[in-house]
Amino acid sequence: MAKYKVSNERHLKDKWIIQKLASDFELLDVWEYPICFKVSENDSLYKFRKYAIEPTLKNVFNLSFTGILFSFRAIIGKIFRLDKNVNNIPIPNCNEKGLAERMNEKERFLHSPELDIDLRTGNYFDFQTVYSMENETINEISNATEHTLMHYSWKRQNKDCYVIQMASYVKHRNKFGKYYIWLIKPFKYWIVYPYLFDEYIRRWNEYKTTNA
Repeated sequence: MAKYKVSNERHLKDKWIIQKLASDFELLDVWEYPICFKVSENDSLYKFRKYAIEPTLKNVFNLSFTGILFSFRAIIGKIFRLDKNVNNIPIPNCNEKGLAERMNEKERFLHSPELDIDLRTGNYFDFQTVYSMENETINEISNATEHTLMHYSWKRQNKDCYVIQMASYVKHRNKFGKYYIWLIKPFKYWIVYPYLFDEYIRRWNEYKTTNA
C-alpha cells in the first residue's frame, strides 16, 4: 500500500456530511497522517490546514519531481483546453456548479468562514471551499475531465490523540476523465501524495517547534 494510504472503510465507517452531499461521486482513496494531534496542545484541523497544507500547495509548482509533474499537467491542460472553464462547469449530469448548492439550511449554518484556508493558485489547481467546520472540510475543483472533492476530517483516535484523514471523491465528466484518473494513479500514489504529505508533516513540525 502506498505511503499514508488507508482503506476506504476507515472513512466510510464515520458519518460525514460529504457522504450525503456527494452520494453520486466515487470515493477514490483515503489517506491518514501519522500524527497524534492533541487538543490539550491546541492542535486543530484548521491549524494543520492553515500552517501545513496551505503553504505547501501555494508553493507546489517548484523544482521537485512533484512540482515538475504539476507544471507538465498545466502544459497539457493548455494544449488540450482541459482547464478553460475551471470551477465554472456544472457537476457532471447535474445542474449545480458546486457542492454547496446541495447543502440545506442547517448545513449552511454549520459552515464557519473563519476556518477557511486559501488554496487558490490561479490555475487548474484552484481549489474552492465548499464548507469549513471544526471536524470536517471540503474543497472542490472542476474542469473538462472531472469534478473532484478533497475532504479533510478530524477524528478521535484515543483519549489523547486525534487523527486527520484526507478522502478524495470524483465524478467523471466523460470516458476520457476515467482514463485520465487511471493514467495518473501510479504517479499520484507513489510520487505526488507521498511528497505532499511529507511536506505537510515537515511544515507542521516546524510550526509546532516555533510555537512551542
